[in-house]
Parts: sequence; C-alpha cells; structure tokens
Amino acid sequence: MKPLFRLMMIFATALLFVSLIGCGADDDEDVVDDKDDDTAEVMLDFVDTTWQVATINGVTFEQLFTSAEPEPGDPVFETEFMLGANNWVFNDDGTFTGALEFIVTEKYPEPVSSMKQEITIASEGTYTTEASTLTIATHDLSIDVVVTLEPKEVWEQQIVGITVEEFEMNLAAETKEGFSPTATGALFKAGTTYTWSVDGDSLMLTGAIQKLVLKKASE
Repeated sequence: MKPLFRLMMIFATALLFVSLIGCGADDDEDVVDDKDDDTAEVMLDFVDTTWQVATINGVTFEQLFTSAEPEPGDPVFETEFMLGANNWVFNDDGTFTGALEFIVTEKYPEPVSSMKQEITIASEGTYTTEASTLTIATHDLSIDVVVTLEPKEVWEQQIVGITVEEFEMNLAAETKEGFSPTATGALFKAGTTYTWSVDGDSLMLTGAIQKLVLKKASE
C-alpha cells in the first residue's frame, strides 16, 4: 500500500488561501478620500461578524478534498470528508481570529484499511483595509494534526523499519508542515492582499489567482 499525501497535495495544488499578489493601496489621496457613507455601512457588516468559508474558486471544501482524480499508479480508494469548525472574525480593532477543523479519511479496498487525518487550526493576526482592499499584516497559526491508521496489523505488513505509531507521527508532521505559516497553502498568509466586497450575507475576497466566498454564520 502506498500512503497518499493527497490532503497536503490537493491543498497546495488548489492554492487554498495562497499568498495572493493583489493590488496594494493606491497612493493617490483621492482614493482614501473616496470612503463615503455607503462604504462605512458596508464595513459595519464586514467587521465583528462571524464568517464561514463557503467556496474557493467556486469549489466547496468537500469537493476540494474528494473530487481530485488519483495520480497514475495510485490505488483506487474512497475519500470521506467531514468539516467541523469553520469560523472567521475580522474585528473592529484590526485583528482577526479563525478556527478550522476537518477530518479526511482515505479508505483502501485492497487490503482493506484506512488513513484518517484530523486537522485543527487556530488562527489569529492583524489586517488593514483601504477603500476596496484588505491586506493581511501578521498571522500566527496553531496547528494540530492526528493521523490514525487502521487496522494496525495491515499497516504493519506494509511498512518496514518503523512502527505504525511512528509512521502515524511522521505522516502527521508532514501534513502539519503543509499548513505552516510559510507554506504555499497557508491560510491568510501575511502580506497577502485581497479586493473585498460584501453582498448581503456574503463576503467576497478576490485576488489575482482565486476568489474566496464567505457566508455569515448562522446565529
């Protein structure tokens, strides 16, 4: 059996929350002075509100992790995805916090076995805004990854020179590295700039590479 690091690979390939090369704030004073009352009202809807990521370039989290085609030579397997926490708040004082929890389980038919990865991410940082842009100034992540391989006896027959428990720890470390603040797929990487807009219950963050749509969380 060949363990697949598809979670990390798909995340990086899709460039989820990748460092976007957006347009910075315009130096022209007229742009700054263009903040009218309508913009102020939009900002009231934007800040101090709990948002949930709905789609990335029109794709949901579940589709992102379950719809990718296997690489040539990879075994056929079933992928299950379960999303837990998904909450992001941009505070009025220029700080933001986020929480993301999900489980990805790969189920292999021959031999019958599975690899479950449980990822928990706590996020906090600072941001600045202009008339139509939002820039992530700083960002700190706390990442926890737990990998579980079942049944143990099946995996013991597939690996050499290492215990299943050690292998689980190594896989967890590899996945965790894929979500580090310096990784390509890091969430809201420091220095990224988005063009933002609010439409009803939706917050759009658009960059040169991707468009994120966040929805207001149900109260």
